[in-house]
Amino acid sequence: MVTNDRPPETEYIGSLPWGTHLCQFQSTHEELADTLVPYFAAGLQQDEFCLWVTSDPLSVEGAKIGLRKAAPYMDRYLDIGQIEIWDYRDWYLRGGHFDADRVLGQWVEKEKRSLHCGYKGFRVSGDTAWLDKRDWPAFMVYEAEVYRVFPQHRMIGLCTYPLDGCTAEAVLEVVRNHQFTRARMAGEWEMIESSSFKTANGELRRLKDHTEETGRSETAEARLNERLRMEASVSERLQRFSAHVLEQQDEKRRWVATQLHEVTAQNVSAIAIYLASLQQRRSGPSAVKFILAKCHTLCEQSLEQILTLSHLVHPLILDELGLAACLSQYIEEFMKRSCIHVEFETGPEIGRLPLEMETHLFRVAQEGLSNILHHSRSLNAIVRLHRQADQVILQIEDFGRGMPATAIAAVSGGAGTGGLGILGMQERLRKLSGRLEIRSSNQGTMLTASIPL
Repeated sequence: MVTNDRPPETEYIGSLPWGTHLCQFQSTHEELADTLVPYFAAGLQQDEFCLWVTSDPLSVEGAKIGLRKAAPYMDRYLDIGQIEIWDYRDWYLRGGHFDADRVLGQWVEKEKRSLHCGYKGFRVSGDTAWLDKRDWPAFMVYEAEVYRVFPQHRMIGLCTYPLDGCTAEAVLEVVRNHQFTRARMAGEWEMIESSSFKTANGELRRLKDHTEETGRSETAEARLNERLRMEASVSERLQRFSAHVLEQQDEKRRWVATQLHEVTAQNVSAIAIYLASLQQRRSGPSAVKFILAKCHTLCEQSLEQILTLSHLVHPLILDELGLAACLSQYIEEFMKRSCIHVEFETGPEIGRLPLEMETHLFRVAQEGLSNILHHSRSLNAIVRLHRQADQVILQIEDFGRGMPATAIAAVSGGAGTGGLGILGMQERLRKLSGRLEIRSSNQGTMLTASIPL
């Protein structure tokens, strides 16, 4: 382990020891700049070597201009080469693909060179806006390895993630692979010590074993209670952050769906009407009429696609008529797209529910049906929506090959990351004091979501 003889950091980030691996979620480029300028300034002034990996739409040259504009003294550090700025394609995707071992080796090699040149340590930041679904699983494995390796070196790493590109499940995956998480909630920046969440279970187990072997000494019991309080505090803050992410995503989906349905679709519809009017005129070359006919057909196809996309992003019928009507329509369209037969069972007792509850249950159903389409290989499914006593029950059942053990472990409190949208579903239900249960075998899967009324 590297010794930590570091002076305090700038106020916004607290006192970070060597080996710290932290992340930040930002909504705008301004937030990114507001973080990275003081972050790198602290390192440069403390005689550290710094490296920043940028991602589109911020170019290397744009990053340099931004640093010089925010802090004119940065010119000197850029000129002497104490800070380097790389494009993500040259750092993360060298050779055209992401290789976790190679990238981690690059960090370690840069640290060795930094120390050899007399710098006190190595400070890095990598922006992940370039990440897509294809590279995400490998990148999460890489982040876990960085979490393990960095404490052995005189390095500090800040990974920045665009909040708009992350689902709630992705946020939780990122958080669990960093010691600290920085995010803006209710207009204020907060720092969450997420490493406590990751290490709490092991320490609790050791403390419990100790008290069983030595008797319940007051010291051991006090340590146990303190760790329990710490775990509860971290868990509560993580849940609050994930709930904040879900709210932002749902608000944005609702806005996008409304814009598509009420603005874009209306404009395309008007264009189609004008084209149809031109087609009906008897005068004019036949070639022009043919082109007008093609344009009219394309407009009609685009209109249909826009309305479908609007419904997938956020079905307006959910707000207008409620969950049961929305699921009925969504399932009909899902069957047409997937060729999977889905039975929908509900009753008049379901009525209208609070809008937040309807939204979260719809997203759970949407994720569950998506899993059936992409993973289960089942040709039939059943969706049930009922009220039972003082709770609402949503069940999604298929007859396919079953879920992987890691997904089941995530639901039952194991160490797996879950995948298949499981963590996102859990967070939605937890926000409403609900529960997610999964029973799965090679004969199929039953997913049950329950929320108290």
